[in-house]
Amino acid sequence: EEKDLGIPVGMLNDRHKVNRPGSQHGFINFLVAPFVAASEVRVFPGLQPLHSQMIRNLEAWRNIWIEETKPTAEDIAKKDADVAKLWALDAELLGRGRVA
Repeated sequence: EEKDLGIPVGMLNDRHKVNRPGSQHGFINFLVAPFVAASEVRVFPGLQPLHSQMIRNLEAWRNIWIEETKPTAEDIAKKDADVAKLWALDAELLGRGRVA
């Protein structure tokens, strides 16, 4: 609709330009993951399986991103570091007995 009105389209709202797997990775990593880890899992330990599933979802989006964009090894390593950081937090939460 913005294009029809001649209004600039927001970066993440342009269906023809946005890299969906890359944007999903950023959304999960920077918005969803901190919320889930800090508030949900630490306050409601029974929700820990959701944290693990969120990480598996992040891995799935990473794999789609690789298939679609053919990124450099350096860019892949950055995404892998994000995933590894979340798995480490998952293990830490389990190890501390904060979650069942």
